[in-house]
Amino acid sequence: MKIGRSFYIRIAAIILVILLGVLMFFIGKQHTILLDNNKVGDIRALDEVTVTIDGVEGLPIYSRMRDQAIVTGQGHKLAVTYVDSSWEEHTIEREIKIPLSENMVILYLPYLVENPDSPQEEWLQHFESQAIVSAPADDEVVTSDDAMLMDF
Repeated sequence: MKIGRSFYIRIAAIILVILLGVLMFFIGKQHTILLDNNKVGDIRALDEVTVTIDGVEGLPIYSRMRDQAIVTGQGHKLAVTYVDSSWEEHTIEREIKIPLSENMVILYLPYLVENPDSPQEEWLQHFESQAIVSAPADDEVVTSDDAMLMDF
């Protein structure tokens, strides 16, 4: 059996499509970064902070607020601008890398400002939503339109 040139071209095209799919998975993966400006342990929340991710200017985040940024890819440039107690403006710039398996992470802004040279794992952590609401299994669900009339 003779293997022709078109067979090799087809195999190369299939491999190219698979490699392109893997590359697009890594490049196009979206992550949600929650920007948290709440008290962290003994570190108080900042009065006002502005977070810029990948050059996209964010809104100011005030004390006890949380905002979110949806980013694509794993590597990002983070700039945190804040005003200290003596009204001097400071900017902290960091490169962050979000693990591929994470869909949502939380960035603790007060901790980052207090410890700007700390490792990323201390102020950027995995976030899992706690808002799981389920009805108890023994409750009966009433679907009748006149169910409210029986309460009188």
